[in-house]
Amino acid sequence: MEDRARKLVEEFGLDYLPEEFKAVVDEKHAYVGRGILFACRTSEDIRRIGETGDFYALTGIMPSHEKIHLGTLAVVESMKAFQKKSKLTIVLVADLEALATRNVPLDVGRKYALEYHIPTYIALGLDPDSTIFYFQSDNVDLQKIAFDAAREITLSEFRAVYGDARPSRIVSVLQQMGDMLFPQLLRPMYGIIPVGLDQDPHIRLCRDYLKRTRVYGFKPIVGVYIRDVPSLDGRGKMSKSEPQKAIFIPEEDFGALRRKVFKAFSGGAASLEEQRRRGADLSKDVPYKLLEFVLKDERQLRRIAEDYSTGRMISGEIKEFLFEYLKSFMTEFRGKFEQARELVRANDIILIRDREDLKPFLSA
Repeated sequence: MEDRARKLVEEFGLDYLPEEFKAVVDEKHAYVGRGILFACRTSEDIRRIGETGDFYALTGIMPSHEKIHLGTLAVVESMKAFQKKSKLTIVLVADLEALATRNVPLDVGRKYALEYHIPTYIALGLDPDSTIFYFQSDNVDLQKIAFDAAREITLSEFRAVYGDARPSRIVSVLQQMGDMLFPQLLRPMYGIIPVGLDQDPHIRLCRDYLKRTRVYGFKPIVGVYIRDVPSLDGRGKMSKSEPQKAIFIPEEDFGALRRKVFKAFSGGAASLEEQRRRGADLSKDVPYKLLEFVLKDERQLRRIAEDYSTGRMISGEIKEFLFEYLKSFMTEFRGKFEQARELVRANDIILIRDREDLKPFLSA
């Protein structure tokens, strides 16, 4: 584990992933070996899941934009790592949250999800035959959990965790708790939620609620944490709010994509001579870090790491490699996206409304 990941584990009070983690994840997935999935809350819960194998994996879509970026790709890949071993794989569409916090009308959020996001998640490799989707606005069962949570969490806690207690924030957080725990309305089972560190407050508050509820006998939800995909300028994580510092899926204009890649922050030396002599700093180099998230071939990534860190490869060459790889990726994605979009249009996906719709998939 890299030094920054160790610091984050200590700073956030997280646990390292225990040996039993191998029992709940696809060990062959690149994110496991590369340490992109790097920590959890908590290791004891992971051990229990490893013993029983009884868990669901869950994530959400925020339908506030037509495209996703590489940061969201990391979440999809993480879900793929759990899909083979989870009892349920659930992707919820947070259309109510988008309405409350992003001012996105429900009909617009539904359009974004059905025409763009859900097809994108399928095109990126989630199995449509075993991935369950639902919209918050369709699922009234979430309210049962949200209203119980509202009795157990105080206003001061909201302010302490989030810094404010606006009504839109409160209802969104309560709804998120309903989402994270929704599968357990059928029966208690552990939930694994792959998230970035910025989502940790939701995990902590939900786990606190689980200790207090007098209505439900839910089992813990477990946050498994994903390294941040860096912004192209190397400052913070990639965000759609800064489009020139993010790579979107898809990128339609390859000329613009190339300019983005070649402006990315480099870990190379100040001069060509020095870079040949000392090599690049991989811990700072954004193009290399992006390859860790997108490049499938492990041997190829190791070769690039060796050549770039020793000076046999220079910054311009790794940027050219990343651009060509992304161009090929985007071209292949387009074909898969259109196929996935046809699946959605034909209603050939699993789209549920409530726990009654979920029952057949859990019993199976």
